[in-house]
Amino acid sequence: MSAWPLWCSGLLLIVGVPAVAVGVQSALRPRWSVLREGDHNEVAGFLIAIVGVIYAVLLAFVVIVSWEQFSRAGDTVGMEASALRTIDRTAAAFPPDSRARVRADIVAYARAVVDVEWSAMAHDQPGSPPVGAALDRLSTDLEALPADTPSRAQFVGAEAERFNDLVTARSSRLDFVEQGLPGVLWAALVVGAVVTIGFSMIFALRSRLLQTFMTASIAVLIGILLFVAVSIDHPFVGDVAVTPGSLERVLADLPSPPG
Repeated sequence: MSAWPLWCSGLLLIVGVPAVAVGVQSALRPRWSVLREGDHNEVAGFLIAIVGVIYAVLLAFVVIVSWEQFSRAGDTVGMEASALRTIDRTAAAFPPDSRARVRADIVAYARAVVDVEWSAMAHDQPGSPPVGAALDRLSTDLEALPADTPSRAQFVGAEAERFNDLVTARSSRLDFVEQGLPGVLWAALVVGAVVTIGFSMIFALRSRLLQTFMTASIAVLIGILLFVAVSIDHPFVGDVAVTPGSLERVLADLPSPPG
């Protein structure tokens, strides 16, 4: 559902779920007098409190976990861009031709990620060959940097460390593509929503309008939180997704050298 258009999943969860709940309640109320008289409200209220707290804790846990994963994915992209900038800055210690090759590799890598790999990740594909090829070229050119003085030897070591940081950041970013809440947890959320809304239906009120409002309010709240969890479950998929802004700024700040 993360890949659905935002309006579609929002319509289903925020409008569709309450509509179904109100429809079911409207169909059952005329047939079951117990839903109007309220003789069982004391027990029903106790059960609603228990079920509501349990489901609220589960739903809050899911939303928090999803947001933390979404936030870490964004931080990983920032680390990747930072590694590219550091590699380019450290390359200033080397001859112009060596620095130009490293700059060209950095630009090629960032452009491949933004133009090719980002679209692949949006379709649940972890990685793309052009980015791997650009990473290999950068590795080759970094290995060819001259270490003809003690200071340059230190810079070569620094470039190797930053390259390792870049590879680690990319690997972490690609790991997020296949991550998401397990199906069993989504099943628990769906069952919990049905049970929670169902208990709100059996809490009888003489006013049909007031009972409908209570059921619809609970269903809307559950729908909104489920919508949030679904929207950010996969950080690189859907309308609510991590953007390549950090890497695009690298391309803007580091123009490709001539030739």
